[in-house]
Order: sequence, then C-alpha cells, then structure tokens
Amino acid sequence: MRHPPAEERADMPPPPGVAVVIPCYNAGRTLAQTLESAIGQPGLAELVVVDDGSSDSSAGIARRYLPADRVIEGPNRGVSAARNRGIAETFSEWLLFLDADDLLTPGTIARRLAVAGEADVVACDYQEFGTDEHGAAMPSQARGIDWPALRQDAERAIASHVWVTTGALLYRRRLVEAIGGFRPDLPVIQDARFMFDAAFHGARFVPSPHIGARYRITAQSLSRREPVRFWRDVLRNGRQIEALWRERGTLTPDRIATLCDLYDNAGRGLLRCRDQGFFEASAAGRMLGLRQSRHARIATPLARLLGLRAAHGLLSMMGRP
Repeated sequence: MRHPPAEERADMPPPPGVAVVIPCYNAGRTLAQTLESAIGQPGLAELVVVDDGSSDSSAGIARRYLPADRVIEGPNRGVSAARNRGIAETFSEWLLFLDADDLLTPGTIARRLAVAGEADVVACDYQEFGTDEHGAAMPSQARGIDWPALRQDAERAIASHVWVTTGALLYRRRLVEAIGGFRPDLPVIQDARFMFDAAFHGARFVPSPHIGARYRITAQSLSRREPVRFWRDVLRNGRQIEALWRERGTLTPDRIATLCDLYDNAGRGLLRCRDQGFFEASAAGRMLGLRQSRHARIATPLARLLGLRAAHGLLSMMGRP
C-alpha cells in the first residue's frame, strides 16, 4: 500500500482496514514474535514500528520484516510519544496499539472488524502469560471485561477497575483524533487513561467475544520496576479525572465513591513506597467529603507523627499494610 504524505491525507477519508502501531524500546528479544503475530492478519492494512531510541537490535529486527519507511526511529521520548508518532504516520480507519512484547491471536483483526459496525471501540478478551516478580513462569490466565459495568457507566468503570491491554482494543481513528492522542504526562498508566478518555468522549464500546491478544507480564514491567511512578500516576490520573467530572457537572455520588477508593489505593501504594505522595492521596480523599477508609484514618496521623517508614512498619505489624 502506498502511504501518501500527511498533506495529501488531510482531505482524504481514512481507508478501511486496521493500522497496527507497535511502540518499541529495547524489545529485541520479543519483537520478532510480536511482528509475526500481526503480519498476515486478514484486515491488516498498515503495520508500523516506532523505535523509541532503542540501544539494542530492535530497529534492525523490525527492518527485516517491514519496509524502511515503516520503521520509524527517533530519540527516547516514552511510549505515549511513540504511539502518537505512529498515529501520525498511518491513515487507516482503525488503530490497534500493540506493545512490542505482546501478541495478537490468529484472525483477531478480522473478528473485531466483523462486529465493529458503528462502534468507536471494539474490545475483546486477552490472556496473560509470562513470569512473576521472581522470574518463575506464570500459568496463562484469560482476562475478560466487566461489560455490565462498562455499559452502565463506562467512565466510572474504567476509572475503577476495567483495564484492558491495548492489544485487545480497536479504536476508530476519528475518536483517536478527537482525544488528541496518548498523554505523555502519565508515563505508566497512559493506556488506562486513553481508554477513559475514549469513554469521556462518548465512545460506543462493543464486544468481540474471543481472546484476541496475549499480554506478557515480566519482572521488568514498569509498574513493578518503578512502583512510586506507578502510584503517583494513579494519583495524578485520579485528580485529573475528578477535575473533568467537576467541570462537566457529572461528579455523582457513585463517582465520588470510586474516586475515594482510587485515592485510598494510591495512598496505600505510596505508603508502602514511603513516598510523600501518600499525604496528597490522603488529603484528596478527605476533601471529597466521604468517610475515609479505616486504613486512611489510622495511617495518616501515624505517618504525620512517626514518619512514613515507621508508620508503614507499625501498620504491617497490625496486619494493615
């Protein structure tokens, strides 16, 4: 397929089919398998790898599978910037963001397109595989989606507990452009926020009932490797969502309860990390006006009195880590 320059594409409707965007950073060990899972899929119109400043063989591996202009190299700016570059370099009607260590199952793109209709997002189940924090192999586990919660209040469900790996989601381009791309200010949980932003923009989600992606879990996952960044992202995301709901006038009691749970979880995580963000999370939950969890009511004064390390140690001894 010829890839017209951006100035030509501006006035063209997006052609049918799916563009698969693979952001890549030092994924030389897994990239070939990821590419092989995508190449040859019925419905695949474009496939690009955006190499985010890798220092290994990733770009060379990608060039063995793809034309040179479909391997886009640049300095390391993070996965959000890499995905956004991939959006700009493709033009198909649908976008699928596949991480460089994850896999697509055979025929999944065609199965998703078959049910897409007027949908904005097509979501399927996925399977987790990989290793735990000790490097031991994990048994594969299928993960479904809480569709009743998603249909009742998609924004609240995603802010609360509905998370889907990007490889199991198909986004219509016009929605992606309305959102404005992935957020670089949330480096760890940008994928969850992007799904929330889709719901916030009124996206219609439809299910494709099959396992369409395999999500690899490793000890090097950013949420495991840098838990402080992860929990700070969770807290920052919650504050931003709260502001959006307040601005729109949709901060309902149920959504307030969801935010309180989010701030409580972020606070627990930040306390375990002995990070000062714990106090911000505690204050955010308290300002919403609902009764705080027993953990927060005990942990906050203890942390102020004894310090974060001592408070966490004492709570662990009490069975309330």
